[in-house]
Amino acid sequence: MWQKIVDYFQDAPMRLQVAQAIIRHGFKVREPGDITCGSIRIPLKSIGDALGVDRRTVRVTTEDICADEELFNFFSNLEPAGSSLEGVRKMLGYGVVTIHVESPENPGILSQVTSTIAGYGVPIRQVIAEDVAIHKEPCLKVITQTPLPGAAIEVLSSIAGVSRVILEQ
Repeated sequence: MWQKIVDYFQDAPMRLQVAQAIIRHGFKVREPGDITCGSIRIPLKSIGDALGVDRRTVRVTTEDICADEELFNFFSNLEPAGSSLEGVRKMLGYGVVTIHVESPENPGILSQVTSTIAGYGVPIRQVIAEDVAIHKEPCLKVITQTPLPGAAIEVLSSIAGVSRVILEQ
């Protein structure tokens, strides 16, 4: 599907940017000019302002999506994934582990990361895995109930395919 979206908008890079933003935020295209987040209608101007494009570009993108049955089926079924606890982690006393990988297609990285964290006896509150198709630098973010010890960096860095580990206390 990702390649179809890129191909469909290959001659309109700003529309591709709009389509990627719609996906990244879990917005739904219900009909031309109608974008929602759950049941909340999102003004086209707000999306345009956030992306640095005219609201008409956003509108035309929704028209393009609605004109293609497969794209419409995809975009009309998107749902937001929920809120991230990363921004409020300090208030809650949580830690954040950010994992960057060499190739997001490597199988088993998530299971090895979560097993390693479990080995330290630290509960996981949330896991956010960004998709390579919609994020420029996708990463895996694990919000833990308590911050991990610094020694975890070395262990997590040794997982095959992991290129960088950042622990935030």
